[in-house]
Amino acid sequence: MDLSRHPYFTEWTDPVSGAKNYVLTKMAAPLQQSFYFTNSSLSADEKYLWFYAAYPPSPINTRVLGVVGMDPDNPFIKIIPETAFMSYSPLVTPEGDGVYFFQSRAVWLYRLGEKVQRICALDEDYIAGRWLYGAATHLSLSADGKKLLIDGDVGNVWFVATADLETGKVEIINEFPRMYNHAQFSPTDPNIFTMAQDWWLDPTTGHFTHFDQRIWLMDTDRTMCYPIQPKDWVLHGTYACHEWWSKDGRICWTDYDTGAFRFDWKTEQKEHIWKRPLCHTHCDSTGRYWCADQTPYRWQEKPCQILFYDAETQTESVIASGLPLPPVPRGDYHLDPHPHFSPKDTYVVYTTTVTGEVTVALCPTEQFRK
Repeated sequence: MDLSRHPYFTEWTDPVSGAKNYVLTKMAAPLQQSFYFTNSSLSADEKYLWFYAAYPPSPINTRVLGVVGMDPDNPFIKIIPETAFMSYSPLVTPEGDGVYFFQSRAVWLYRLGEKVQRICALDEDYIAGRWLYGAATHLSLSADGKKLLIDGDVGNVWFVATADLETGKVEIINEFPRMYNHAQFSPTDPNIFTMAQDWWLDPTTGHFTHFDQRIWLMDTDRTMCYPIQPKDWVLHGTYACHEWWSKDGRICWTDYDTGAFRFDWKTEQKEHIWKRPLCHTHCDSTGRYWCADQTPYRWQEKPCQILFYDAETQTESVIASGLPLPPVPRGDYHLDPHPHFSPKDTYVVYTTTVTGEVTVALCPTEQFRK
């Protein structure tokens, strides 16, 4: 895929580091955003780039899907208005030409050239007239490709469930009296998943409750439910956040103050990979190369950076030295850059603001590999 020939992308070179990036400057929507970092925007075959499309000042829950054909000889860009989704639920299908997403208590599937179809839904008897505040933080697929993992909060409880793609059956695995979200299947074991304990505001009283132990390991057989680091308490020397699974089935996360970690849940061996303050972090399929943003939480004070790290040589490079503040409020659309590696590790994909608009950028990783 030669992006230098693609008519919808413009080459942008970081003025400080000299890193080459390609920015999606064809704007089919006022705001174009890469997927949340746990779910790739690029399809596995790199034929399609999927993104969130928003229309400020319409609220975040009116975002829909957009897609770019990546063949420079046959380009297209398309907004799919019937794909409004909850949370950051979209997940590109293994075939690449479709996306699962959650809306109105159901998982839906959109494929290019086809009508949207409902795959499965939470049972009305389970909802029981309660308000569904949110669901499917970001959908994930089981290692055997048979089930999707769904989390959500309904009424005054939070839940996690599996959805069988063949039968459409949704099974509630567990319920919680406090917020658990960010459910993610292991990429190597179809029964294992993680959830994040998170802070929340009570919708009635406005009372704020912080989380205590961030990352929990669970299974679909209901035989496991425990924090992976039981002696670590958030705000007491640690601040684990923004977790994901590496391709080989290890749990990774970012500590805002101390950097990126990797954890083998079977041996309980923990590695401190990238030792510096970071926000969202991700690694490639080899585990050698890492990327991060730092930090969108202080964007009002200074521009946000996108970084690249070689864990073998302990060398840090700069992808983007200073993204300008977004032209719309960051919090209204969760406009963090969320950098992540593409499935083939060819690119770091992230949300950029260097053109003065919010859109998607791809940074070729070859320029950093030794």
